[in-house]
Amino acid sequence: MRKHLISLIGLLAILSCGQKSNSSSDSDEQAGTKQAQELEVTPLEYSYDKNKIEVGLDIDYPTGSALIDKAVAEYISEKLGGTYDGDLANGDSLVNYYGDEILAELKKHLKEDINNGVEDEYINGYYRKMEIKKEYETDLLVTYSYTEDIYLNGAHGMQYFYGQTFRKSDGRRFDEGMMRQLYSEEMYNLRKEGLREYFNESGDNANTDEELKDCIITDDDVNYLPMPKHTPYVTKKGMVFIYQPYEISYYAAGAPTFTIPLKKMKPFLTQTAKELLEM
Repeated sequence: MRKHLISLIGLLAILSCGQKSNSSSDSDEQAGTKQAQELEVTPLEYSYDKNKIEVGLDIDYPTGSALIDKAVAEYISEKLGGTYDGDLANGDSLVNYYGDEILAELKKHLKEDINNGVEDEYINGYYRKMEIKKEYETDLLVTYSYTEDIYLNGAHGMQYFYGQTFRKSDGRRFDEGMMRQLYSEEMYNLRKEGLREYFNESGDNANTDEELKDCIITDDDVNYLPMPKHTPYVTKKGMVFIYQPYEISYYAAGAPTFTIPLKKMKPFLTQTAKELLEM
């Protein structure tokens, strides 16, 4: 009897270990699935076009409840103005709030011009159009692009272009804190060559340092060009560096942009960034 009891206990122990192992395996598999889950978004729009005033918002709004969804929703709110105090889970409410706010702002500009004696024939219009779209995604990160067109009846409008990469596990934004040696000779050379390529492709001659200097409006030496105002962001082709109009060059040059392959960026990334980029 005692022998049979010991055998039964041993069998139960083996079965218990097997179940624990399967449970652990299932848990790992579920965790992996959760990590690889795509950030689900809903396209939301706001549109107004009347009496020389135009407002357009085109937003990929996150629909989940994970940390990354909240982080992206906060980012979107900040880019649109940062004053919305409602529920971030209600994307329709947020987009309509900012659309109405921007519309009121443009109507104010129109009224001020009229009060200042600007005749109707010299009022070309007022518009503000913003797109915040999901641009790129892996199991570990998601990148959003931001585009804005704004015109307030001046000589010309202004355009802004940049992006933001997020870590999906906790919503942390990729920033210069995940980069290193940004002002080393090697990094200066990468920025210089990136801008040289941009201007050459744009139709300007920038093959020599003197020619590149002619494309730059800052007093910086072309061998020591600054980082862009906005942190680079990650796409499938690599890390995108983008300068805004007037930031480093003339308005006609647009937004000087270049992409550095991640392989070349590796020496300039922290271990945290390398893990995020699976390097």
